[in-house]
Amino acid sequence: MLHSNYLKQLDLQDIVVFLNLLEQRSAKRTAELMNISQPTVSYCLKRLRGCFDDTLFASAQGALVPTSKAEKIAPYLRMVVESVNRCAEEESGWPTVAATQVLQVCAPEHFELALLPHVLQSVTKEKMVASLHLERLSRDLPIDRLMSGDIDLAIGFGPGYHQLHPELEWQSILNDEFVCITSYLSPNAGKTMSLDQFCASPHVYPTPWLSEKNMVDSWLDKIGRSRTVLVKANGYQACINIVAAVPATLALPARLLPLLRIPESVVVCEPPMGFPRFTLDMIWSKDRSKILSVSHLKRLIQSAADAVMDH
Repeated sequence: MLHSNYLKQLDLQDIVVFLNLLEQRSAKRTAELMNISQPTVSYCLKRLRGCFDDTLFASAQGALVPTSKAEKIAPYLRMVVESVNRCAEEESGWPTVAATQVLQVCAPEHFELALLPHVLQSVTKEKMVASLHLERLSRDLPIDRLMSGDIDLAIGFGPGYHQLHPELEWQSILNDEFVCITSYLSPNAGKTMSLDQFCASPHVYPTPWLSEKNMVDSWLDKIGRSRTVLVKANGYQACINIVAAVPATLALPARLLPLLRIPESVVVCEPPMGFPRFTLDMIWSKDRSKILSVSHLKRLIQSAADAVMDH
């Protein structure tokens, strides 16, 4: 029997909304996960607040933070859902199919080319019920969206190329360096491009992330040099195709070299001495690290990076 008439107003969807809000910390993410509208989530939350005489969630820095009462009642509501699922399994004779977890990842093209195929192999092999939605890393790290839960995980460049926040954690997963792809030099020019040659050549600038000051130009600025950018293109392969068509140079991450089509007409050589190296870093909110699916994804990405490093 129910102890309160208010509890009679609850249905199973209200309870599932509560549990998803507890995990996602976002009404928007909960609506997307359950394939319902945000107003429906708000209505369910309003009904839950009335039934339990508590706000249940408070907004802090764009995220929904559960109250102490929400934390206390969560185990009991999880038990309700688990019990209903168990009844359905016994009735049908078949296990229930888990809802697909949508994980939002913000990453540069480097990650998509070098690591994403390996990550997806592991997702498939381990039968992880998840769908990865990727968006391109832009000018700045999406700090607010990471903290609010709109983005589960970001991939950035380091060390020192992404701004961090006390509520964010990060981990370097892959080391890389640059090679020069050039049609500005003759094939007999040598294995290393000099600093003078590099600065004199027109450059094709890839924009996998939309920063005005990238690591190459920052390095040149520190040593009192500069380069001329002929064109900014949206992807690495497009840049290589341009270099094959006009005299120009591209600074390409070395780990991407075997993953792209390199025309025979261009020269692949070492960059000038002192050229910057970099890492690929995972960045996440401390709150999101408590969610099993996010922790699982981080582990798969690190395993993929380890496999690439070993090769």
